[in-house]
Amino acid sequence: MSAVSLSPDCVHSRITELEERIAVLTRREAAANLHIADLESQLAAGRVYAEQSSYDRLDTLLAISANLLVTHEIGSLLNLVVREATTLFQDRSRALLFLTRNEHHIVVRSFKHQHEDVELTLLHDHPITSHAFLAPRAMLMDTSELRMVVRQLKLDTMLELPELDSANRPRSVLLAPLHTDAERIGALVLCCDVNSPGYHPNDLPFIQALADLAAVAIDDISQRERSASLETDLARERQMHRQAQSQLDTAQAQLLQSAKLAAIGELAASVAHEINNPLYAARNSLYLLEQDLPTDLPQHRFLEIAKGELGRISRIITRMRDFYRPQRSELAETSVNSLLHDTVDFVRTYLRHGQINVTTSFDPTLPLLIAHADQLRQVFLNIVLNACDAMASGGTLHVATETTGTNNGGHLGVMIRISDTGTGIDPAHLEHLFEPFYTTKPQGTGLGLAITAHIVTQHAGEINVESEVGKGTTFTITLPVVSELAHMPE
Repeated sequence: MSAVSLSPDCVHSRITELEERIAVLTRREAAANLHIADLESQLAAGRVYAEQSSYDRLDTLLAISANLLVTHEIGSLLNLVVREATTLFQDRSRALLFLTRNEHHIVVRSFKHQHEDVELTLLHDHPITSHAFLAPRAMLMDTSELRMVVRQLKLDTMLELPELDSANRPRSVLLAPLHTDAERIGALVLCCDVNSPGYHPNDLPFIQALADLAAVAIDDISQRERSASLETDLARERQMHRQAQSQLDTAQAQLLQSAKLAAIGELAASVAHEINNPLYAARNSLYLLEQDLPTDLPQHRFLEIAKGELGRISRIITRMRDFYRPQRSELAETSVNSLLHDTVDFVRTYLRHGQINVTTSFDPTLPLLIAHADQLRQVFLNIVLNACDAMASGGTLHVATETTGTNNGGHLGVMIRISDTGTGIDPAHLEHLFEPFYTTKPQGTGLGLAITAHIVTQHAGEINVESEVGKGTTFTITLPVVSELAHMPE
């Protein structure tokens, strides 16, 4: 075997070539090391950014939670979530849809740039609502999944939800159910802007956290509204109960008063019957005595006085007997103005001695009533005399009348007001004022106002009293033009 001999030049050239290759490899290794170092630096920076982004998102969620606690209106709550979602996902969201369940359909509230754009309804089996409501937790839909969902949308829904239009379709969508322990109340659907890099699986915990906070806040507002509604219903029920109790108390008081008046009526009828027997005997005796005495005897005038007084007693007894059973034959057209005028004239001397000034204001167009004139005269006289008693040191008595109602439906009536400037009535006595045998006068019987109220009631009227201690009292009587008494049998 023969040895190969190399010239010195050839060896030198070979060494130079190898050195150049080593230099290239060295430079490549250095460049690779620099690239690796750059990638490691970028990775470290990315980790720091991701950690910082997570911290920022947690701070945002804490701020949202604090703000939701003081938000008590659904519209304000939704606007708050939209505003904070923009911060939470770094302005990547083009639209946020709130889906809320409402019996047979889904109400969609769409927001853009923190303003509400549209409200529409979707059926429960709508593909988006199915994904949003049925998902146990937040989910991410990418372009391929969105394409399948959009194919199932109807044209009218596409027109109302341009966020899902194929020409401007979002890059991805985040779905998160809103639910409480008791039920699912809605869902969040967050659409990513087409020019953004899209959502990442790392976004899922944050969209679910936002949905959970919103669900708790919405449920809290619903509970508050339900509680307020129940309180309103309870207050209304209590008011109705108070009204019913008041009506019951009034009815019981009227029943008691009617029972007392009925007892008085029976007593009056019994007394009238017992008095009539000796009264007839006395009248017959006077008649026989008058027949035996000479006609020119001066004592005849005493017999006439006795006969007149016995006749008055007889009329009083008849009135007592018939008072609680008024007969139709006693009814007649009656002028209230005339009755009041006569009553004032009857007591004018008494009023003048008591230094009581009388003023009147009578309605000249006051209609006539079908009524018992004598009974109404008794009512007016009793109230006027009570007013005089209340003005022991003088004062003013004012009597006024006016027409009430219209001719339509038979509601035409008259109103009588009798006012004084006397001592007034203690509020504790007002509710008992028309009860039989209730009196505040040392010498009173407690029957005057009870009989007064009974007469007014018999005429289908009403009597009310307003009084202020130290300033005076006003009695107001309203009477229909044609009362129920006009329809009684003879």
